[in-house]
Amino acid sequence: MRRLLWLAAAACLLVAGCSSSGHEGRAGGELPRPLSGAVHFSADQADALRGLEEKEIRSCMRERGHVYRTAPVSDPRRLAAENPYGLLDAGWAEDDGYGITAGQLAGRPRDPNASHLSSLPKAERAAWEKALLGEEKNHRTLTLPDGMEIGYDPRSCVEVASSAVYGKRWTELRHLIETLTNDIVTAVRDTPGFRDAELAWADCMAEQGHAYQKLSEPRSETKQRLEKTGQDPVAQRGVGRDELALARHDLACQRDADLARAVTEAQGKVEVKSREQWGREIEEYGDMKASALVTADRATA
Repeated sequence: MRRLLWLAAAACLLVAGCSSSGHEGRAGGELPRPLSGAVHFSADQADALRGLEEKEIRSCMRERGHVYRTAPVSDPRRLAAENPYGLLDAGWAEDDGYGITAGQLAGRPRDPNASHLSSLPKAERAAWEKALLGEEKNHRTLTLPDGMEIGYDPRSCVEVASSAVYGKRWTELRHLIETLTNDIVTAVRDTPGFRDAELAWADCMAEQGHAYQKLSEPRSETKQRLEKTGQDPVAQRGVGRDELALARHDLACQRDADLARAVTEAQGKVEVKSREQWGREIEEYGDMKASALVTADRATA
């Protein structure tokens, strides 16, 4: 199975961005995350690192004769508050719910490159996209532990910028760590300790009048309801109010079931195998992340 990195990069850079400006707020918290939160960045961290990458991208594109403008992105605090297990951050959930209605109402930031690209002849537009995202003929292929293959062009401005900020092995290691993270989450959810805690959560939610079996179901239901509202602002606000109330019940029941503790205990056992097999790569990734954050701190000081 093949997934092309440049397609993901296009969605990330040209539509909504990978992070955003903003204040840290209460997102993130001390909730358990695989591999000590290796793939997680706070809102401020993501903002600072994106600033460095965007500067490198602009420079690279300029050297190749193209104009590139940094696109604004969605509220980074919402992304920083997300937890791979579905655990809710207390402060953020009470104000933002699951972030579903608020995120949709906020909409996608307008891409400042769109008008420039639309004014270019077809050949120049293609050259701009190739400079930014690369070409498939130049792809380097990574094979991940789950068998997934990822292709990326190391000559693209996106990759040139990534290498400048993090280091040359960042793309390879980032995708490896993301895969390990996903595998750990899947394994944790299948442990008896987690399943028991989730059942206790479901019982608590039932007492509040909600018939759910899985942590993901309140979010799925909210998304489905929001989709049915179309562009009706009154209906959307109604879904938003219900989402806030539901998330507060969810948070209370997560606490009642002690889900965070169950995840922490299961995760500690599950990730031993990944740390033993990929310890060197995990350490290298962590060093690169830490070094990039130091550079970002200095740049914003």
